[in-house]
Amino acid sequence: MSQKKPIQKSLFETVEDKIKYSTSSVEELRVPIYAPVKQLPPQSVAAKDFKKNNNVRIIETKWGHVEIRNRLLTQTHKDIMDLIFTYNKKIRRLEDGTIAVYFSQSEIAKFYSDDIENKSKNLRWFRQKLDEISDCRIQYKDKNGNEIDFRIILKKAFSSKENLYGIVLDPNYVEFYERGLSINYSSKIPDLLSVDSPLVKSIIRFFFTHKAINLSLENILTTVGFPLPASTRTLQTAKKTLREHIDVFKSFDIIYDSKKEIFYYKGTDDVFINMPIDMKTKVLPEFED
Repeated sequence: MSQKKPIQKSLFETVEDKIKYSTSSVEELRVPIYAPVKQLPPQSVAAKDFKKNNNVRIIETKWGHVEIRNRLLTQTHKDIMDLIFTYNKKIRRLEDGTIAVYFSQSEIAKFYSDDIENKSKNLRWFRQKLDEISDCRIQYKDKNGNEIDFRIILKKAFSSKENLYGIVLDPNYVEFYERGLSINYSSKIPDLLSVDSPLVKSIIRFFFTHKAINLSLENILTTVGFPLPASTRTLQTAKKTLREHIDVFKSFDIIYDSKKEIFYYKGTDDVFINMPIDMKTKVLPEFED
């Protein structure tokens, strides 16, 4: 399977070009839009609380305020979006001005199973996950008070000419790429998807959005949406998981000191930040952690 080579760019002629060289927007990784779990069974505490709160999850972190409505998203949903952005075949602006990202469904589904007998089941599961992402509505307010209401997927698409499946991105979501930072960690996707812990995945993704940063365990758990305060048993289980993945973190250039409970990150050459363009002056805004 061919894979795009990450290219460091700071100016793009079109948003389509910027999306082509991006894996994700920075904003959606700095606030916990995607919960640090693989799935949320109906009987889980998070799912029950979500239903009790009229299908709304509200999270406040130092990076912003986010309200997730209608559907809870997980690291599984983020894996799928990362795969679509990394292995897309074409990005096109449609007649109505929206942006469509086209990809091979079967190619992406191979990341989840090589069992030919389950191919049909995998494709149905894959489409269901896209529907779940489309169902979710997000209200986001950054630390400067800027607010935006968006969905990630506006609708699904299909190109009969090229026999490619696609997703049409919500115009408000596309604004994250037009006006904000985006990130390219496509070279890390195979290794990232092989990580067996969704909590560890969410932490790795967060650190990718910084050039260098040190954070305490409590801060990082809050940032990725881990429910705090938590029971002693739940917290000890999470700490045990992180200790067991110290070598995994290290492979992504993240150092975790389990005794001090501090994460250290000084960046990596394999992850690139794509800067926004100031539409009026064409001057790049300053990037600050």
